Amino acid sequence: MTRAGGIGTVGAALGLVVVLAGRAGAEPRKLLVTKVSWVDAQQNAGTMLFQGTVDASGVLRGRVYAEDGAELVVTGTVASDGGVTGALDTTASERVGTFAGQLNGQREIEGEVAVDGTVGTISWEAPADALPSK
Repeated sequence: MTRAGGIGTVGAALGLVVVLAGRAGAEPRKLLVTKVSWVDAQQNAGTMLFQGTVDASGVLRGRVYAEDGAELVVTGTVASDGGVTGALDTTASERVGTFAGQLNGQREIEGEVAVDGTVGTISWEAPADALPSK
């Protein structure tokens, strides 16, 4: 899998939601786990696993894991309308891309990723049936 392909699947983090027990006084977080499907500009398709959390203010943090073992760090925001935006970094904190997505009529997140500054080279989607509400 190419680096661009691995990056493209990071954006959506809205699948199975489980409430995490927080420390006393800490803001509750929800665990998000989902498979994200992607297609790049050359019509190569693939999937990745996203695992992360979103807090009550919509702060998204997590990691995606590619089929080839590659791992990227995801940071971003989940808006009240279900839109997501954020950044993709290597595990060594090198910024490699940004992403944005919106809910479609089938309650899936669809979006695009800018990899190394090139917008629209990868599209992705993920189920959002358990989208956390605020």
